[in-house]
Amino acid sequence: MRNGVLMIIGAIAAGTAFLEGAWSVKTIHKHRLIGPKPAPSAHELSTRLISAKDSKCSLISCIGVSSCNQRAALHDAFELDAQQSATLSGALKPRCDLWEVKHPHECKLLLDVDIPATSDKLDCRIDRKKVLKLCQASSAVVIHLNPQDIRRSKNSFHLTRASKELIVDLASSKGNKTSQPIYLILPDVSTLVSAPGGDDIAAYEQFKGHLLELVGKRPNVFIKPEAEQPDVYKSIKALEPAATPNGMLLVPTVTSPADIAKAISTNHNTTSETVNTSLAHILDASFAEHNRTLRDRLCEIYRGELQPNFGSIVQASMLDAALSYYLRTFHVRHDGTVVPYLEQEYKRTTLVTSDAYLRLVILAEAAAKSKLRRELAKDPKQDTDALLRDVMTDYDAEVTKTLAALLTKTAPPEWLTDTIENMREQLREKLDAIVTVHKGLPKPTIYAKQEQAIEQNHEKAKKQRGMNMMLLISAMLRERGYGNRQGYINYQYGPLILTLGYANDRDVAENKPGTGILTPAFRIQPQLHVNFTL
Repeated sequence: MRNGVLMIIGAIAAGTAFLEGAWSVKTIHKHRLIGPKPAPSAHELSTRLISAKDSKCSLISCIGVSSCNQRAALHDAFELDAQQSATLSGALKPRCDLWEVKHPHECKLLLDVDIPATSDKLDCRIDRKKVLKLCQASSAVVIHLNPQDIRRSKNSFHLTRASKELIVDLASSKGNKTSQPIYLILPDVSTLVSAPGGDDIAAYEQFKGHLLELVGKRPNVFIKPEAEQPDVYKSIKALEPAATPNGMLLVPTVTSPADIAKAISTNHNTTSETVNTSLAHILDASFAEHNRTLRDRLCEIYRGELQPNFGSIVQASMLDAALSYYLRTFHVRHDGTVVPYLEQEYKRTTLVTSDAYLRLVILAEAAAKSKLRRELAKDPKQDTDALLRDVMTDYDAEVTKTLAALLTKTAPPEWLTDTIENMREQLREKLDAIVTVHKGLPKPTIYAKQEQAIEQNHEKAKKQRGMNMMLLISAMLRERGYGNRQGYINYQYGPLILTLGYANDRDVAENKPGTGILTPAFRIQPQLHVNFTL
């Protein structure tokens, strides 16, 4: 009996061990890394990694995996639990998860995070410094650039600011290992441009070359299409070596668990949350009037009203708000916290005013087109080349005057200068089109006949100076007893002349009654016309 009980207990223990060993590979835990402090589960993971006996740990970082197809490929490649995976991401609910795969013989971790915001955005929930530390400790990094991370301009493609800063920081960080492969997964050009043509494809290939120049042409950076995403996951999961264009092989290396634990425990916010919250409220109170002034001026500009003193007004308001902020925070000794808040407000104001200046440039463009149309209407035969030069000179002067008032705290953003340059080229093309259309328009019939008559009058021989005389005789019919009503019509080559007259002859019969003197039946009236030709 005793031996039977022991056999049953041994069988149960063996079965438990077998099940534990069989399911331990598929047992996955997710640790959220949102916020300045690590979650309790992440803190517990950091403690276990520090005390781990394993000398190496495999960490893979996947950044920007957002679409359904990308999420499905990630789940299938690393056997993640789709029910635990966050289905929503973005600014309202950012994703920053660290997946732990429990394996009896090795340590496997997977970082699943959205592209963090720029370094000057203080209210970002994703700790950018912590993400960079984890990426530096990773065996491989995969960055997915989605359509929302790439913006299309007239003849080129550009990265958003957050994506560009992330790629540059990863490639240029001191802790980055040269043997660490960094994969940039790019979307297809058809997802960026509907019905792409040859120019779009050429611009996209140029954009890929720009990405390699952005990272300094490092051999450990690879650009892959989205169709090769499963193959990339398969190779980095197996830690397969990656071949560089020069023929070198990059063998991914594993990392010490202590380094990963240190990266998880990284806290970017060194000051207390109370100080940060107080500074945020003080900043809002100090810049409330400035934001109201800026909003009112922007409303006037968007209604099409020119603001010649816009720059000086905004700059004076900004200085008043900054002075108020400094006076309210002079007792705070954390300059490393006070100054970044003010710098963030300066950059936000510069970004908003840059949009306003762009609107003013658009108004200057409309004024240039209106001026060209007015001048062509006044004198259709004038020199159009000289007229175009004058219009463009006035436009350049107006744009220079507008941009001269831009805040000098920070330089104008690159997108503003590039956009204004593209707008100038487009304006010249629009002005040329206006001139072409004006020259090719059919002239109205009356205007054409009048212009033809004027030209014929200038071309024909001029008559000599002289004087012509004309004698006209008009007959008047007497109406007995009621006086005379006279009238005549004279028609010449030219305008039609109609003269109506009235004469009262009743006084003759009234003054001499009984004499038998009556007014004549007809009266002849001569008229002399003299025409002078000069």
